[in-house]
Amino acid sequence: MPLSMLATPDSRFSLPQQVEAVCIKLVARRGLVAGLSAPSAAILLHFVLEAEGVLSQVPFWPWFTSLCLALGIQLLVDAWVLVHKPDARMLQRWPQLNAASLVLVGLAWGSAGWWLHSSSPLCTMMLYLVLAGVGALVMIVQSAFMLAVIAFEVALLLPGMLHGLFGVGRMAQYVGVASLLYFCLLCLYGWVVHRQLRHGVRASVQASLLNEDLMAANVRASNALQALKREHQQLQQALQTIERMAHIDELTQLPNRRAAMAALKLLVDAEQPAALVLLDVDHFKQVNDRYGHHAGDAVLRGVAERLLACLRQDDLLARFGGEEFVVILPHTEPADAHSLAQRLCDALAAQALPVEGASLAVTASFGVTPHQAGEALHGWLARADEAMYQSKHAGRNRVTLLP
Repeated sequence: MPLSMLATPDSRFSLPQQVEAVCIKLVARRGLVAGLSAPSAAILLHFVLEAEGVLSQVPFWPWFTSLCLALGIQLLVDAWVLVHKPDARMLQRWPQLNAASLVLVGLAWGSAGWWLHSSSPLCTMMLYLVLAGVGALVMIVQSAFMLAVIAFEVALLLPGMLHGLFGVGRMAQYVGVASLLYFCLLCLYGWVVHRQLRHGVRASVQASLLNEDLMAANVRASNALQALKREHQQLQQALQTIERMAHIDELTQLPNRRAAMAALKLLVDAEQPAALVLLDVDHFKQVNDRYGHHAGDAVLRGVAERLLACLRQDDLLARFGGEEFVVILPHTEPADAHSLAQRLCDALAAQALPVEGASLAVTASFGVTPHQAGEALHGWLARADEAMYQSKHAGRNRVTLLP
């Protein structure tokens, strides 16, 4: 759990007392989780002893019972903190209670070196590995209180050290020396973690106190800020409307010539491979003259919808002016651009457009040209325009590719 969630300012306490309260809560939460999961390590030892066939040689269940009793006491000490609000009495008594309960847990774990000692090398190795892991885990969990760390590690490793002093054989000496070295290592590392954790908690509490002051100042400024936000939103909406009017064709709701030219300029400046399709609706003037401008507008909207349905996600369709449209195809080879333009041409001619109660056959002439390296924008547009007019002169309703 982040320290900021525990470091709630309490005006009853001084800064050191608040740091102590946060550390107590933090260790109690961690200790509760560690205590509830500890029996699983003991069950692992049971399985190893049983697999090695030496379970009947050791008093596993009496030892396990004593371990559970010690863990129960430790869980009660942690739960007391979690269900009560910190007060001066808790700040004074809990560290001593915690250390005393950890001595019981450490003795219960450490006694496994005597109670569960067997003739199986695998069981002995697993036993000391579990004890080493328990020692490291408790050092991390309890690092906010060095008294608790030292009390537990002494209780845990004392049997191993005594075994080295009074045991017989070189192995007993190895176990004793290893226990002593491991104890020193855990205490040293625990002290480093202790200092870092305490420093972090203190900084978190100070930040919470500062945040409380800032929140009060923020409340005083909130009304003015809300007014500024409303004005800002109104300005943003006005800017979006202006932006839309400047780059969107009102009739077809497609990007207009300005937006298309900006997109083309980006492609030219970036020297990216791309193709350009320029198309002009055939005999559009006749539609306006015969059916009126409302019909012409409907034709342009229908052409836009039909073209959009055939394009890819990255393609850009824009109304270039009058009855002209432009399709910008980034990262497209000339042959692929020609194929796409042919599909657009076929899609327009395949079905008449319903306009003003009539069905009008609508076609368009297409010019396709890729962008050449180093070519200026006006040169690219001129070649696309030339390709489109070649389609017009060749009979309309067709596609011309000009490499």
